[in-house]
Amino acid sequence: MKEKSFGKVEDIYNTGSNDIYVVKNDLGKQILLPGIPDVIKDVDLNNKKITVHLIPGLI
Repeated sequence: MKEKSFGKVEDIYNTGSNDIYVVKNDLGKQILLPGIPDVIKDVDLNNKKITVHLIPGLI
């Protein structure tokens, strides 16, 4: 599977039902990723890397 960097996590909001990861890319655009198992596949704190699965219509 091909890896691609979408940017850096700028903030994490809790909406009550799930978290929303705010990712900012190199151009300053924000990408909002829902913190659900279908999207957030792995969080590797040691390597500062989050593996995601982009579902259709997400970005």
